[in-house]
Amino acid sequence: MKIALDIVSAIDGKERTTVAAFPDFIAFENKYSRSVAKFEMEMTLTDLAFLGWHSEHRQKKTGLDFDSWINEVESLSIGDQADAVIAPLENSQPTG
Repeated sequence: MKIALDIVSAIDGKERTTVAAFPDFIAFENKYSRSVAKFEMEMTLTDLAFLGWHSEHRQKKTGLDFDSWINEVESLSIGDQADAVIAPLENSQPTG
């Protein structure tokens, strides 16, 4: 499971995209004691923000804690899901 998130900085107005991936969803489940199986039906802005922050934190794009990171975000939205797709390998990998 992956989701692309577009983030606009409140500091300089620049837009960036991050992709929340498996480790971010696991952290979400641990933090909020909610299954991502119901994510689409019960999604909140805080849920998306946490995934965006965790993705950037995991990739070492921010060292801020969640609350400090939120104060530097002007807006956050679901991005183009083509950004979340993993490109296939050029050569198939051995299976045996």
